[in-house]
Amino acid sequence: ACESFTRDGIDVHGLPIPVSAALAYKNSSLVTQSDSNEQYIGQLAYYSNKGQFTADDRTDSDITTAVIGVHGSGRDAGTYLCALTAVVTDISKDQTFASKKDRRRPLPKDVLVVAPWFMSPEDNAPPTSSLPYIQWDDQYPIPHTFRYGAESTKTDLKHNMTISSFGAMDVLLERLCDRKHFPNLRRIVVVGHSAGGQFVQRWALSSNSWCFGGGQFANRWAPEADLPHVRVVVANPRSFAYLDNRRYFAHSDQAAADDDDGISPADNDGTLTPFDKYQLRPPSAAEEDGCKEFNRYEWGLDENEEVPAPYIINNVQKLIDQGDNSELFCRYVSRDIVYLSGQRDIDTLGSQICGQGKEDGYQGPSRRERSERFFASLQLRGREVEFCGRSGGETTQVHDRHVVKNVGHDHGLIFQSPEGMQAMLGYKSPT
Repeated sequence: ACESFTRDGIDVHGLPIPVSAALAYKNSSLVTQSDSNEQYIGQLAYYSNKGQFTADDRTDSDITTAVIGVHGSGRDAGTYLCALTAVVTDISKDQTFASKKDRRRPLPKDVLVVAPWFMSPEDNAPPTSSLPYIQWDDQYPIPHTFRYGAESTKTDLKHNMTISSFGAMDVLLERLCDRKHFPNLRRIVVVGHSAGGQFVQRWALSSNSWCFGGGQFANRWAPEADLPHVRVVVANPRSFAYLDNRRYFAHSDQAAADDDDGISPADNDGTLTPFDKYQLRPPSAAEEDGCKEFNRYEWGLDENEEVPAPYIINNVQKLIDQGDNSELFCRYVSRDIVYLSGQRDIDTLGSQICGQGKEDGYQGPSRRERSERFFASLQLRGREVEFCGRSGGETTQVHDRHVVKNVGHDHGLIFQSPEGMQAMLGYKSPT
């Protein structure tokens, strides 16, 4: 149904991306005069259930919730709009979301669904009489570059300015946070699946957007205004950007060989990693020799010349003080993030780095196991820094994570599951 939804013709719209957004994380001395004279560098393509919502003179007073869905490597943004619009309809009919006094059941008329399209040059971009659509290379230097915040390809304007896919997401987010356009917006949910899950995890870790204002580690440039609550939902990513150089290793080869507990991984709704037999630690010298890239971006945060990402260098590296990631970690902790894993997303993956058996830099054999290990690493680091001095009922856990029962690697089933709907739209309203 969602494939025909896209094929049968839904309009593609464009969000103008200002030059200032492209300059925000770059050395301004590299910008030419012709660059700075331009107002926009192009536009980010998107689909929406409300049509073109980015006109400067438009105000949407009815919208109380916005959902941004980031597509995977197939760049099928239209199917994400379809799936998420169906979720909104399902929730509006589900009495469980209205039965608790501290929750508000969203109605379709009150929910804006946006599916940005991070186009590649291989896509058939629709004709436009205004700004060109911004695109990201899909093959070089690694596949699906939008997922790690790569710079866009050059537009056909006179200047050669580019922008990170994460910088473009910041522009979209800040458009929604602008009270001039959305005076009654209470919450924004940014959800991504697969490569989109990779996107939203790395973006939530690295973004300096003022929309994340609020909380102990709020960005100091946040305006003195009531901001919508932002939640990020990370679903079934292939890999994560770890915040330090530790990964989970078995205590011994024998311990790893004894992992089998007699329960099929597809039926196991607990953890697949026997954490009592594993330790979070830096790799040994021999292990590091076997995978020197394990902690380079995008799998860690060390600089990676082969995967250039100026946005990450500017926004992340300055928060790490001589190897101490406490400030960066605590900012990440302060953000509302939920991780979703399909119970049946357990296929053993090949390794995009370091060769066979290195599990994308020792992250784990399957997407589900990689998710549980990354989440466990956050809890351990949280205990080390005393959960960043937070107070209240959330002081003993970093973020939240749920296993989606009987679902594998399918964004529609993840989104429309009870766990998915609860993660996206069932949480306590900020007002």
